Amino acid sequence: MSSNPSLEYIDPVDVAMIRDILRTAGFRGVEAEAGSDAKHMASVFLHSEFRNGNRTKEALLRALEGRRKEFKNVLGTGGLPKDQTVDPWQDEGAR
Repeated sequence: MSSNPSLEYIDPVDVAMIRDILRTAGFRGVEAEAGSDAKHMASVFLHSEFRNGNRTKEALLRALEGRRKEFKNVLGTGGLPKDQTVDPWQDEGAR
């Protein structure tokens, strides 16, 4: 079994913070206006930002707000462009 050094364990407290940021920005929860693809993109983006060292709630929220327009554009198109979808094998580290 090989390990991927680029994947970093995220503490449950940090995961809760990321969920809270997504909820605050309208990308999580039953009241969220964002579609499932936009929610997914926002979640992947925040996890990536966190792994890249952006670790405070304020900084992550600011980064997400900076990408809001890109994520909202997914709402009008009915889905992600093919080149932005997540390959399930890649997502699970199988490639």
